[in-house]
Amino acid sequence: MDKIISINDWVPHDAKLELAKAAKEARLKRGWKRDTLSEKTGIPLSTLKRYELTGDISLNQFLMLTFVLGDLDKLKELFASEEPVYTSLDDILKQKPTVKRRRGNL
Repeated sequence: MDKIISINDWVPHDAKLELAKAAKEARLKRGWKRDTLSEKTGIPLSTLKRYELTGDISLNQFLMLTFVLGDLDKLKELFASEEPVYTSLDDILKQKPTVKRRRGNL
């Protein structure tokens, strides 16, 4: 059974280690050695080794790694807006108007 981790339980150190572990597993599922991933990403082999062991990597290198491993689209969801997506004018008209809170006396 997979270990389920709540985001609330994560601290930055644990999060980076879990992300590094997931990246390593994705690499291994593809049957790639670190050398192969290094060639595909342009990230030095020593940096990939350090990342898999410690979770330390630059943001630019992390993005390149997630792109090559096919998971870059998942990062879009991280900061996705909670605004509704409308597909027609009817969708907009069906929305209930929100009452804006005011301060002070009415």
